[in-house]
Amino acid sequence: MNKQSLLIVMMLVLFAWPCVWSEELPWDVKTPFQEATIDYELSGTESGKETLYIKEFGARQARYRTSASTLMGVTKSTRTIQITDQNWICHYDLLGKTSGKTTNPVKIYRSEYAKLNAEEKTNFAKNAKELGAGGMFGQVNGTIRYKAQKILGFDCDVASVAGISTVYLLHNTALPLKAETSVMGITNNILATRIDTSTNVPGSVFLPPAGMTAQLDETMEAMMQEMVKNTVNTLKRADGIERMRQAGPLGMMGEAGLPMTDRKMESEDNAQEEQELMRQINEALQHLQKEQPQR
Repeated sequence: MNKQSLLIVMMLVLFAWPCVWSEELPWDVKTPFQEATIDYELSGTESGKETLYIKEFGARQARYRTSASTLMGVTKSTRTIQITDQNWICHYDLLGKTSGKTTNPVKIYRSEYAKLNAEEKTNFAKNAKELGAGGMFGQVNGTIRYKAQKILGFDCDVASVAGISTVYLLHNTALPLKAETSVMGITNNILATRIDTSTNVPGSVFLPPAGMTAQLDETMEAMMQEMVKNTVNTLKRADGIERMRQAGPLGMMGEAGLPMTDRKMESEDNAQEEQELMRQINEALQHLQKEQPQR
């Protein structure tokens, strides 16, 4: 997976989904349109354009991104495709000729939730609703404001984490239409400039690039699996909210993120880039932990 996408995915898992849990379990949430094409402008450390194609009310998505980013004084061009279905999130780097995939977190949530007994499911639903009302954000000096702003005619829920990011999510979904993120010198902004819900989305955009087959990214897979399992195992308990408050974002991460700093790299340049990004991610999480109110 694209290394700069790592922080975005992690933050969505930890902070965006709780916005919709107050109404439904995250895997039941659908976009208000069956299919759509959304164009974005990227600015900040990474500048360029992105087009998101949506089908089946958000169950299938394809992101096409062309950008240039500067990290550690080095400018790098990027052309990527990310294809999501109910089972996988597949990432293709068209310039680097690399690819990878991880299990869709929704599938992991479904699997872990199915293991719960009736009492645990009741606890999970109760805690998820309380979490969605601001529980996770309250830990890190964050706020959620529902239907706080319109973007291109669509209501957005505005989720802010102090000192880190402000994300404008399509109401009652985890789909960002605008995001402003600043983490340890990396500033990224994304803004939807067009939403087309009337033109049919071609099935071809969900096909992998010719000659490329995505292989499992074991490091990202381990991280996502542990984050989701930790969340479900916490929310299934009667005292789940209190335990989540005690654990904070680092607690939900568990040990999964640690092997990434020791991962064997394909080249020295990639090693330096990934180590620097992981340092910034770890510092961001530590910042969130420090912001957690003392109880």
